[in-house]
Amino acid sequence: MVRVLNRVQSEDMKNKKEQKEITFFHPDLLEVPEKSPPYLKGYKCKKCGKLWFPKFVPCPNPDCWSEDMEVVPLSRRGKIYSVTDVYIGQPTMKEYMPMAMAYIDLPEKIRVFAQLDGDIGSFQCGEEVELTTGVVRNNTDGKPIISYKFKKVPKEKEA
Repeated sequence: MVRVLNRVQSEDMKNKKEQKEITFFHPDLLEVPEKSPPYLKGYKCKKCGKLWFPKFVPCPNPDCWSEDMEVVPLSRRGKIYSVTDVYIGQPTMKEYMPMAMAYIDLPEKIRVFAQLDGDIGSFQCGEEVELTTGVVRNNTDGKPIISYKFKKVPKEKEA
């Protein structure tokens, strides 16, 4: 029995090493078009009309449960609902510490959890931020993983 388990574990390790590590995180959540700004993907239920982020299948609306969803680009700007500075993270994030993390309220009434791109201690609740992309951590090969983040809206751009 032990010999069989060791062989299975050895095959699993070999398969994991042969798999290519990701460098772009959650393509089901983030779209980065070539000639336009990135956007988060909302998922709108075609049956009940509710909008979700991230993707849920089936629709989590207890009166619906449909699996028919369409991708809807979400607003690129939102307001910080809650923010904190993080000083200790998982090993793949060590070189990016400390970092700011926040819940961002989008106009679509969706709250997104994200890293913030900017100086620690410089973000405040209620502040307007906009979507950007950047490194969020490293993969197990030590290569940077790109995903969504939010950054401050420059003062002259605020509406």
